[in-house]
Amino acid sequence: MVKFFRSLSSRGLFILAVSSLAGAPLTALGLYQVFRTSREIATGVRVQGVVLRTELTDGGYFPLIRFEAPGQGIMRFTDRSGSYQQEFQEGQPVEVLYPQYEPEKARVFTPLRFWFAPLVMTSAGVLPLLLGVLTAWFTERKNRGSKG
Repeated sequence: MVKFFRSLSSRGLFILAVSSLAGAPLTALGLYQVFRTSREIATGVRVQGVVLRTELTDGGYFPLIRFEAPGQGIMRFTDRSGSYQQEFQEGQPVEVLYPQYEPEKARVFTPLRFWFAPLVMTSAGVLPLLLGVLTAWFTERKNRGSKG
């Protein structure tokens, strides 16, 4: 791999620089979100909740959840993640996750709700990096073929 980078022409280096400038910030932000999400899941408190109703707003359907936080009593919250189709039914049990000692920051716990944004952000950053490496490789390969 080091040999590949050392053999790049100025055109190949330019392609890599542009793709790195486009992809590195998104990749870093996505990896930070992955770290934060994994820490939130590992240290959070999980309890069972129940859907009281689903509220329809301009932004979609948002479930109103009731759960009991040990030592805090009965809590209610409207989940901050909505959907365009009704995802939950009244009376449906759901898993709730909240930071220890902060039940007011509760969220409905599903893998998709927690991992979607971090994975999309990381992928959006890795894609330009990968495309840049492939473009530089094919460009250099084509240039070497036309010189020989």
